[in-house]
Amino acid sequence: MSGGEAGRELLKHLSNLVNALIALAPSRNYVTQFLYLIKINEGEKRFGEVEGISFRILENAYPEIVKDDQTREKISKVFGVNFKEKVTLADKGFGEYLTDFLSIVLMFFANDEFRRELSSLLKDEFPQGIPDLLEEWVSVRLRGLSSEPTLGGIAVRALKELVKRGGARLEDLEKALSEKRWDLVDALTLCRLYGLVRVDYGGYYYASDSLKKYSHLLEKL
Repeated sequence: MSGGEAGRELLKHLSNLVNALIALAPSRNYVTQFLYLIKINEGEKRFGEVEGISFRILENAYPEIVKDDQTREKISKVFGVNFKEKVTLADKGFGEYLTDFLSIVLMFFANDEFRRELSSLLKDEFPQGIPDLLEEWVSVRLRGLSSEPTLGGIAVRALKELVKRGGARLEDLEKALSEKRWDLVDALTLCRLYGLVRVDYGGYYYASDSLKKYSHLLEKL
């Protein structure tokens, strides 16, 4: 095999690898999106409030996976998903390992230099450049949040306020947005379910790190 042929073969394999990783991204894959949303909400365990995501929420959001008993049972066995009132990923199950791996993938694809170097190698396969998969994932969640008919508008305004302030208590947001407290609480809960907001022990709400990194996406909403 000549040097030119070997180089083309290497680029072919590299392209296959990159495309495989892109295909796993939660912004592009229904199954990994489902698993990653569960993972996001398990991250709230340290505050002792949200331990997994509501079964009813997942049932409405992912009916093809959750509503059919046989499909749900198979997904549970394959990926290690605990389907109870609160849905979680089993410790050391495939779903946990897969979402941990995806977190690393998203981190690398969010790195400008990583994407630039890959794009220079694969300029023919990716003429528009390698996509930022973390930005895509934030965009998908923001679109899903904003499309919620009752709370979407309030949630987006709350996110914009949190990004602007850096952090705020509920009463500060209530005053700034002129919204009813119970509507604002529900909207912030929805934001937390999407992994776009976190809250500390002192009751301060903050935009997630990924939302702060891609806050320009809020300007489109």
